[in-house]
Amino acid sequence: MRIARLLPMLLAVLMVGLVAAPGAGAEPPLRLSTQLTDNAGALSPQQHTSVQNALDKLYDQRRIKLWVVFVEDFSGQNALGWTQRTMTMSDFGDDDAVLAVATVDRAFAFQVPSTVTTVSSSDTDDIRRNSITPALRRDDWAGAAIAAANRLNTEPQAAAGMSWPALVIAIGVVLVLAGLLFWWSARRRAKRRKAEFEAAKRVDPTDPNALATVPLEALDELSRSIVVDVDNAVRTSDAELQLAVEEFGPKQTEAFSRAVANAKTALAQAFNVRQILDDAVPETPLQRRDLLTRVIVAAAKADRELDTQSTAFDQLRDLVINAPTRLDGMTQQMVDLTARLTPSQQTLDTLHQQFDAAALSSVAGNVDAAKERLAFADRNMSSARSLVSRPATDQTALVDAVRAAESALGQARTLLDAVDSAATDINRAIAGLPAAITDIQAGVDQANTLLGQRDTPQAAALAAARDAATKAADEARNNGTADPLGTFTRLTKADADLDQLLASVHAQREAAERLARALDQAIDTAQSRIKAVSDFIDTRRGSVGPEARTRLAEAGRQLDAALAKRAGNPNEAVAHANGASTLAAQAQGLANDDVRAAQRSYTSQYGGGGGSDMGAVLGGIIIGNVLRGGLGGGFGGGYGGGRSMGRPTSYGGASRSSGRSYSGGSGRF
Repeated sequence: MRIARLLPMLLAVLMVGLVAAPGAGAEPPLRLSTQLTDNAGALSPQQHTSVQNALDKLYDQRRIKLWVVFVEDFSGQNALGWTQRTMTMSDFGDDDAVLAVATVDRAFAFQVPSTVTTVSSSDTDDIRRNSITPALRRDDWAGAAIAAANRLNTEPQAAAGMSWPALVIAIGVVLVLAGLLFWWSARRRAKRRKAEFEAAKRVDPTDPNALATVPLEALDELSRSIVVDVDNAVRTSDAELQLAVEEFGPKQTEAFSRAVANAKTALAQAFNVRQILDDAVPETPLQRRDLLTRVIVAAAKADRELDTQSTAFDQLRDLVINAPTRLDGMTQQMVDLTARLTPSQQTLDTLHQQFDAAALSSVAGNVDAAKERLAFADRNMSSARSLVSRPATDQTALVDAVRAAESALGQARTLLDAVDSAATDINRAIAGLPAAITDIQAGVDQANTLLGQRDTPQAAALAAARDAATKAADEARNNGTADPLGTFTRLTKADADLDQLLASVHAQREAAERLARALDQAIDTAQSRIKAVSDFIDTRRGSVGPEARTRLAEAGRQLDAALAKRAGNPNEAVAHANGASTLAAQAQGLANDDVRAAQRSYTSQYGGGGGSDMGAVLGGIIIGNVLRGGLGGGFGGGYGGGRSMGRPTSYGGASRSSGRSYSGGSGRF
């Protein structure tokens, strides 16, 4: 009976033992107390000593601490997740690496911090793939740890030595190549400077804005060239001026004297500036360009004035030399113009019979004025003929007489031509008045339409032009036949002024409308982008970090600024709206990167075994350490509806602790 009563208790104890047995050997993440931990009993005493010696040697020579831990399994977690939590619990620093091996599960993880600058990520991968994994496949636990320590302790390979003859040859080749490169560069630089100088000579030297596009070296060479050329021109002109004064007298050569004096002054200023440029005191590039421009402009203007006066001087000398021939030609002109006086008077009398006196006011006295001009020309021609035979020193008055006669003949011809064309001009004006009135009335109507609208640009000027056009049109309707030419002239001028202002107003309105359309489009685009990014972050709040959210917030501020300035300053509003779109696009890119990193981390830690929970975690629906193994508190300390005080975890297969990233990886063997 006693045995019967004890039997249920024994069965209960046995069941508890059976349930607990499978987890007896499980090894959860732990805080490592020594660099070598063998909880799986994988190492013999001799192997333990060998591994420890390799770890000590690595630290002594490279100050890298490699922590090696052997367990039977990773308590149902993946190798990388178990190792990262062990690293966190062990407070690893910048020089701490780890090799974790599960001897029964046959899985391992190898992590090396990026702060170990002597080991690259490619080196870490090579150690894991070619040194650690082969040893583990042979169950050589000690060999795997020693190989990892030795590879981390390997110095970078030094470059192979070079023999002296090869070194001398290499140096010679380098020197030859350097010489060829120097020669080619100098030749290319000389060709470029020559081309720039030739281009600079084609620029207007009196225009500072045109000279602003010339390279500084070409500008310097141009200034040196132009001061020499102008100095030569001044010297030549000064000598010619002395001869001209002796030949024609001071009065006729006054303009030449003034031009030479101005050129001397400008040249003196140019040489003074060149002295500043050539002294020992250096100038900034901007100061040097300004001084060179002043030299070139001053010298070029002086040279241009000398050229102009030189042409006039040549014409003066030709006039004296060719005076007899010119007088003969003017005599023939006098005969022809005198013969036109009577027909022109008859034409004028006929016009008075056809039109009012007001219509002929501009030509009524033309025939009498032409007679006066011809009489004046005849007197000067007679005077010139008497001066031709005198010595050159007494021919100063000859120039004045010839020029006065030529001018008088030209004016007489113009006066008679105006009488002959008056009838044609008046009839053309009368015929064109109706069309001109219709045209200007259309402009007046268009101006009235624009002035009736709100925010019409240049409203005051447009109203004034419209009133002037209306007045001209009314005058043309009422008095067009009395003075056709004057009326037509005033009408066309008022019409042209109004058309010009209408074109300007239309251009401004079109520009404003285009700007308004561009602003509407920019604001719509910014609003759409900001909403799209905001929705993206909202549905993935558990994985998006602060950078993307900061960009999005600034995009919203820029959009608010655009809306605030929409009416008062559309140009700035467009700039703010475009800035908002750009910031929203940057926020989208950063958010995409965060989400991809979170997805990689989740997959790395759970191997896709989390089912549909990954979407809930990334979306912020599940936060903190809710899932088995957790995400260590969520991205960046727990975004997405709450904040976890856990340690930040890693993404992209590399753990992060205190700003460190790790290379390496995990796997099975």
